[in-house]
Amino acid sequence: MIKTHWVKTAAVCGTALTLALAAGSVRVDTNAATMCKETEMAGLSLSLDKHYADVYNEEEQEENIDATEAPAATASPVATQAAVTPAATTAPTATPVPTPHVTKQFVDTAISIADDYVNVRKKPNTDSKILGKLYEGCAAKVLSNKNGWAKIESGKVTGYIKSEYLATGIKAQKLAAKYGKYYAKVKPGTVTLNVRTKPNTSSTIMTQIPEDENYEVVKIGKDWVKISIDGEDGFVAREFVCLHANFKKAVSIAEEKAEARRKARAEKAEQERLAALAAERARQQSASSSSSSSSSSSGSSSSSNRSSSSSNRSSSSSRKSSSSVTRRSSSSRKSSSSSRKSSSSSKKSSSSKSYSSYTGSGNGSEVASYAQNFVGNPYVYGGSSLTRGTDCSGFTMSVYAQFGYSLPHSAAAQSGCGSKVSLSNVQPGDLIFYRNGSRIGHVAMYIGGGRVVHASNPSDGIKISNMYYRKPCGARRIIG
Repeated sequence: MIKTHWVKTAAVCGTALTLALAAGSVRVDTNAATMCKETEMAGLSLSLDKHYADVYNEEEQEENIDATEAPAATASPVATQAAVTPAATTAPTATPVPTPHVTKQFVDTAISIADDYVNVRKKPNTDSKILGKLYEGCAAKVLSNKNGWAKIESGKVTGYIKSEYLATGIKAQKLAAKYGKYYAKVKPGTVTLNVRTKPNTSSTIMTQIPEDENYEVVKIGKDWVKISIDGEDGFVAREFVCLHANFKKAVSIAEEKAEARRKARAEKAEQERLAALAAERARQQSASSSSSSSSSSSGSSSSSNRSSSSSNRSSSSSRKSSSSVTRRSSSSRKSSSSSRKSSSSSKKSSSSKSYSSYTGSGNGSEVASYAQNFVGNPYVYGGSSLTRGTDCSGFTMSVYAQFGYSLPHSAAAQSGCGSKVSLSNVQPGDLIFYRNGSRIGHVAMYIGGGRVVHASNPSDGIKISNMYYRKPCGARRIIG
């Protein structure tokens, strides 16, 4: 049985978080690293509930101090008169300024403030081997500090960085809003959570999401959190999600080389696809030109034969001439019939290019494997380039085009292609569809192991997700 939860009021920490965010302390960074791997750095996925509750409590204390001291300044007329008497030359007591409080999460967390990146070295000196790079805005856990060098851990990299390139403590805490990427995760125990088109329980259910999945935060309200799913915004009940911030991490030299190889493979695959499409168009144009030329040649030959026949018939009897006319009429009918057949053949040829007819090659596993070459590439609404940018249906359309299959550039239209299969019987290469309200709004490709690859949104681009990261509504098999 599916359980659905809603909330009427927010927890105290949620209110604190809301106020802090309303003050402009959080900005979603669309340039943050993609979530295709969906991994978090140890100690660097911070709880926003706790962090902003602490900040809010601190601000509240400051306001209370001001409120307490304000009456003392105008406590009595005697004090005011003494202040203007020449004998009263004692300097006024300064109002104490509270020391900024560093929350627990940032005690050992640093953020890179390098213009581009700073090298992570094996030993604390500039001659040591470079193990990786910590780009601007990336976060790291500080293990120790000595002689101007910090030993850090970030991602798969552990090494040394000059301390001057790192913001720590309260400085890092302030930069978190600029460089962190904020997510909402459905709390354990909440089996299914409705995503609404508006922040109220009477609005349309856009989709449903499972527990323990991360969704990008757009805005946080008192009772509702606005999240982004595959480029479309929806609202979930605040009480049933946890909020946290993820940061980009250091990149090892090995990872950097692997990424360069991946991009090269993706670019090569895209070039091959475009070359194959160009070759197919050229072949079709050549075939069309050849057919036209053949038809013209046939017509010329027929005209010559008719001319010769006419000359011979002119010396024949009137009866034979009449018979010749009859034959020409018959020939005309045959020509007309041939033309109709040609037209019919042309219509059939056009029909063979319809979206429900396929003449491609390969199998589902090959298609799914090919699709994964483009993970990490950008999302562009309306696009179909596997390297420069594509949307969800453009992605599946372009991948299948490589194998000779023609699909429309629409998730809704693709949901009518191929043959229907049950969600419990999907195989690699099958298309998985998701609804936004009553319409098909997103398409992904199953790659096996309960996962899909898809062009998700402008922030994450092409990535790999759990098939049930949101409730699927159907599946179609294109091959076979």
